Amino acid sequence: MAAVAIAQPVRAQFDAIAQDARSGALGGSFVFDPGGRCVSIGYRANYLQEGMADKSLRLQLPVAAVGTVVAGYRHHGDAVYHEQHLAMGYAMRVSDRVTVGVAGRYLHVGAADPHYDPQQWLAASALLRASLGRTTLTLWGGTRPWDDRQPWRMHLQAAYRPVSPLLTVIEVEQEERWRLRMGMEYAYRNTVFLRAGAATHPTVLTFGIGMRMKQYAIDLSAEVHSTLGLTPHTSLTLWF
Repeated sequence: MAAVAIAQPVRAQFDAIAQDARSGALGGSFVFDPGGRCVSIGYRANYLQEGMADKSLRLQLPVAAVGTVVAGYRHHGDAVYHEQHLAMGYAMRVSDRVTVGVAGRYLHVGAADPHYDPQQWLAASALLRASLGRTTLTLWGGTRPWDDRQPWRMHLQAAYRPVSPLLTVIEVEQEERWRLRMGMEYAYRNTVFLRAGAATHPTVLTFGIGMRMKQYAIDLSAEVHSTLGLTPHTSLTLWF
């Protein structure tokens, strides 16, 4: 869908700004699209736990003819624990085939417990995207100063369109162990989008639907965790 973005707390900053219900339906694969002026809001109920949810707001603005600025805010948590993410990224098309980008994020973690000292970090990431015919290769990664065991993370993704309405995505994510994500999206008249995907470690299955109506789009998705159960996710995007 054109409603792609440049928030999930443990991932790199670009997808940290842009994780929406579309990504959720594609096995969590972050599909980067640097174009379009839009604002998006999202809500994700984590495994249907009472009060534990993600709320996000994202603004994307083109700059001149080759650049895009994306800013986002994301709140994760409940009445006891919370994470607040404030991120900003800039992507620039350096040629017809190549896009590069940088991003930064401020992360604040707090809790209702008065004995817990709030913590905060700054992180950075970079992105490289190359289009080769019907295939797009994307490499991105960033620092994770809040995690002593894994202070950085890398992703490599290949997106392929065998025919115009069909998008296939496969992504390898390096964390404490390698994780594989994959997804497919079928567009019917560029109005209705059917999606499905999966991921490993832990095993999750995902599916969703998107609807585009002129300058509006709504995306719905669900993630089924092998142990924890269901996580619904919705996002609404407006182009202006």
